[in-house]
Amino acid sequence: MTKPIAESGKEQKQLPKADLELVSKIAKGDTQAWERFVLGYSSWVLYRARKWCERHCGKPCANCGLALLHSKMEGRTTERREDECDDGMEIYIWIFEQLQKRVVRYSARNNSKLSTFVWRILNSREFYIDWLRWKYGRVF
Repeated sequence: MTKPIAESGKEQKQLPKADLELVSKIAKGDTQAWERFVLGYSSWVLYRARKWCERHCGKPCANCGLALLHSKMEGRTTERREDECDDGMEIYIWIFEQLQKRVVRYSARNNSKLSTFVWRILNSREFYIDWLRWKYGRVF
């Protein structure tokens, strides 16, 4: 999904155009475009979901549904456990639901990549606070 840092000027100009086309298709409800987006950013979302889950779940990460998803993404097969925690998967789903709403605001301003836009969202304090409010209510 991401291109090497050393790109020619022509490739740099084409990248935001392709990103804008993907976002446009997502905004129109194209499920294939959304699936491409999810596949492209699943590892980042999984990382963020695991970090939040570790802070707030209180259960061992080995029992988390995210561990199963991570194994599947790496091509390993594992069985679902009875004592598996679903909090991590709820976070993972919430993040993608929010990204689907927010990604339509991507405009490639200053020739920025979609990946930069998504990274900024995933690592923003505002996004984390939105999740805390979703999970715990307006206390946060």
